[in-house]
Amino acid sequence: MAGWFLRPVRIFDGLPGAKNIILGELTKRVHRIFPDADIRVKPMMTLPAINTDASKHEKEQISRTVQEMFEEADMWLVSD
Repeated sequence: MAGWFLRPVRIFDGLPGAKNIILGELTKRVHRIFPDADIRVKPMMTLPAINTDASKHEKEQISRTVQEMFEEADMWLVSD
């Protein structure tokens, strides 16, 4: 699968290390489905987006994974 990137909600400013925390969690979850995916996280400038050249079915899987990840953010999105 080709590379794709996520522009998450505006949490980079309020949490030290948020980009790396999100990247680590996203990589872990996506690699369970797409082990070869090249994942990058960028600060959101407009609306949240998942950019990929994946098929429609793959995009649905990615979208569900990202949604679940942020619904469970209270369990993993913490700064040490």
